[in-house]
Amino acid sequence: MTPGKKHSPPSKQAYVKNQIKGISIKIIRRIVFTKEELFRFGIKPNDDCLYYGEKDSIDHSFKHCHFVNSFQTEVIKWFSAKITHCSIHLKNEEKLFGLTKCSHNTELAKKFNHTMLSMRYYVYNCKLHDIPIIISDFVNKILLKYKIKNNKP
Repeated sequence: MTPGKKHSPPSKQAYVKNQIKGISIKIIRRIVFTKEELFRFGIKPNDDCLYYGEKDSIDHSFKHCHFVNSFQTEVIKWFSAKITHCSIHLKNEEKLFGLTKCSHNTELAKKFNHTMLSMRYYVYNCKLHDIPIIISDFVNKILLKYKIKNNKP
C-alpha cells in the first residue's frame, strides 16, 4: 500500500467472483461442508438431501442427485437457447468441473464456464441453507451478472 493512499475494499462483484471460484476449488479438494458434515457436528438435524431424500454428501450433491442433475440440464438448455442459440452437449467431466473449450468463441466459452461455476455455487448455497433451487431465480441472478459485466466502463 502506498503511503497517503486509502485502500478501498473489494467490490461486491469481486467478492462474489472469488466465492464462486472458491467453491469449485473446495469441491475438487473435497473440503465442502454438506449436510453430511453438518449433521455429524450436530448443526443439522439430519443428513438427508433436501431435494432427493438420500444421504447428502459432496458426491451426492454434485454427481448423483437427480434433482440437481435435472437443474443442471435446465441451466444448459437455457444457456443454449438464450445465449448461444445452439445446442450444447457436454461430457460428465465438463458438467462437473465447468471446463468447456470452444475454439471459435473463447468469450462464449468463458461465459458458459462462469455460468456453470455460478450454478454450482447457487446449488451449494441453496442446499446449505435449505432454500429451494429455482431455475428462474438462478437465471435472473446470472442475467444480472452479465448485465453488470457488460455495462462496465
